[in-house]
Amino acid sequence: MQNTKKRNNTQRLHHAYEISIIQKLQKEWKRAIDKAVKSHTFLNGGIHLPLINVTEMTKYLGLWMPERNEIRLSHGLVHQGRWDSILEVFLHETAHQIASQFPQYLSETSHGPLFHQCCRLIGANPKASGNYQSLEDRVWGEDLHSNGNGPSDHDKIMLKVKKLMSLASSTNQHEAEAAATKASELMALYNIDIIKNDKERSFESIIITEPTLKVSQFQSVAAAILTRFYFVEGIWIYGYIPEKDRWGKCLEISGTPTNLKIADYVFHYILHYAEISWKAYKKANPSCRSRSGYMTGVLSGFMEKLETQRRETAANQNLKQREALNTPMVIQDNRLVRYHETRHPNMVTRRRSHTTASRSAYNSGKSEGKKLTIAKGISRSDGNTGKRIAK
Repeated sequence: MQNTKKRNNTQRLHHAYEISIIQKLQKEWKRAIDKAVKSHTFLNGGIHLPLINVTEMTKYLGLWMPERNEIRLSHGLVHQGRWDSILEVFLHETAHQIASQFPQYLSETSHGPLFHQCCRLIGANPKASGNYQSLEDRVWGEDLHSNGNGPSDHDKIMLKVKKLMSLASSTNQHEAEAAATKASELMALYNIDIIKNDKERSFESIIITEPTLKVSQFQSVAAAILTRFYFVEGIWIYGYIPEKDRWGKCLEISGTPTNLKIADYVFHYILHYAEISWKAYKKANPSCRSRSGYMTGVLSGFMEKLETQRRETAANQNLKQREALNTPMVIQDNRLVRYHETRHPNMVTRRRSHTTASRSAYNSGKSEGKKLTIAKGISRSDGNTGKRIAK
């Protein structure tokens, strides 16, 4: 009896979760169609919201069924995947639906030029189907893939950075800062070598926050830290919030899988550190109410620290390194920039102010932020945001 009750409760939870996911996908569908209609007005009123069905599928992650006006999604993908992984597959199938509205649809293969054009219209990945790995597997799979040839270059760098970040949890402040600085330097040198020699690399895009109605100043600073120091591009994109029936903003970052994992870890670690620091400061200063100002200060202080470390690292490079690299510690990956601009062709960059009404809280937070080092290792993602809490 008890087992039956537990099973029924589990089924109800699964059903409620599926309804929430379907609601979000319906909103994403409408947004995608609005994009397509801007270029092809005949679609307006001629394309209808599909039935979204979560079902057991072993061969496909998703499937567009034109005869039923239905998009099917794998039960495993929906219940075990991150939101960005689910959305990627869904937009791929939506592109199939859009393509099916064109007269030339039947004269082309299912993944022909027309389909690729529709993918570009709505920002879908044309590869996200069939035996193609899900976004989650491509980014969050095991760091080491045994292929008989030993670990790849990116696997090696991940292992080294993880080891250094683990050392950075040392209670010895000098040892911790030395390890954190070395990790940052190693990552910079690794990426500079790849960019300078234009080595082959692939890029992915992942969403690392839940949608929020208002992006806070400290979240904005944390995002800026990633784009300035961790070899990723970032943008705040729209995300639907079912419980509020409103659109919010969530942070999407783009880069190589290795850099995405490191940047995702850093983002959640520094926000957690800022939150813990605020609680300690609030306890010592109960009259202070500027949580946002203090946390913004913490992250601004950490950004300054990274900038100082970068300058010191560049200045301390020996002559051999300088001759070999002949490159500053700041370098732009043009391939990544092109990928990001193609993904978000209508992107508008705006500078956000980090000023605050509570200068005292901000300055106190800034002093605390300069003590921050990135601690712990990088672990596999948990949940739908890839969020990990250190400490």
